[in-house]
Amino acid sequence: MAQKIRLTVSKKELIAPHMYLVTFRLVSPPTITFTAGQNMMLMIAPGVNRTMSIASPPSSDTELLMLHDVSPMGPGSQWTMGLTIGDSANVVAPTGGALSFLPTPKRKVLIATGTGIAPFRSMILDALERRLPSVIMLYWGVRHEEDIYWKNEFDMLAKNQLNFSWHLILSKPTSVWRGMTGHVTEHVLNDEKDLANNEFYLCGSRAMTEEVRSKLLDQNVPKEQIKSELFF
Repeated sequence: MAQKIRLTVSKKELIAPHMYLVTFRLVSPPTITFTAGQNMMLMIAPGVNRTMSIASPPSSDTELLMLHDVSPMGPGSQWTMGLTIGDSANVVAPTGGALSFLPTPKRKVLIATGTGIAPFRSMILDALERRLPSVIMLYWGVRHEEDIYWKNEFDMLAKNQLNFSWHLILSKPTSVWRGMTGHVTEHVLNDEKDLANNEFYLCGSRAMTEEVRSKLLDQNVPKEQIKSELFF
């Protein structure tokens, strides 16, 4: 159940250009219960709220992790940029949950662009911690090399967890990039087999989510096996 929570900022990192990772420590109440894939609503100012995905897993119940792209430079961006260690904040959480995994053993295919990766980090860590039987495949698309973060973490998970693998795809790489290029949509449709027997979780830009959903439906993937959330 959503509740108003008082927090303090315990850590703030600039992990990529315009990209902040903020760790909030719960004050009152001291712990939270939520489902991986849920959100929190930041109470920025009277009448100004912003919904953000929780990037930490439910097992970390004394803190909430927020990933925020501040490049829009709106009120939410200014609020995050102005945070300092020890500052107080208020949120309403947990909210949403459109992306939370369906309780089935089907293979889970996660498709993210940009900061749409935030809820997936929570979902992946939670599923692996709880040893869920499903195979998890992540596709994450960003524009440039400088936009990459969490690569080492996902690489380590893929190395140590047999049921998790992932692909990082750059749409505008430099000439020195040796990884995958293009758009996540084309790689999902080219690489994934037996589409109708997989579940798909989409988070990111409207263009990506609408394109992938449309093409999956064209390939006879049941709409109940496609879950999505817009991130920008």
